[in-house]
Amino acid sequence: MDRKNFLNSLSGGLALTCVSCMMAACEKDSTPVDGGPTPDVSLDLSTQLTGVGDFVAINSIIVVRTATGNQASSFKAFSNVCPHQAGTISYDKTSTVFTCATHGATFNQSGSVTKGPATSNMTTRIVTVTGTKLTV
Repeated sequence: MDRKNFLNSLSGGLALTCVSCMMAACEKDSTPVDGGPTPDVSLDLSTQLTGVGDFVAINSIIVVRTATGNQASSFKAFSNVCPHQAGTISYDKTSTVFTCATHGATFNQSGSVTKGPATSNMTTRIVTVTGTKLTV
């Protein structure tokens, strides 16, 4: 095989490979992504989350104080992994909105989708409070 034929056959194969990679990257996948196992979070409520609206983001969990009082119902905890395509979710205390940095999906303070592309709500974590110790 001469050089010209070799290069032509090589470039054809590369072009086919590139096209298939681009097609896979553009494919819409609306399958929710599980946040997976999450390590526990333990907080001291005498020094952390002292005011309504305060939040902590640690170990892939976001915990927000939504009401006064040190009972579990005063807090919401979520995985910070977006259910759309596993992007990282952050919380804005001023607007009380959770936002995925990857594609811009937004969620309200209850973890419900308010703007796509996510179609599933955030993964809720269970909060327990004993005295001044909060555990997720």
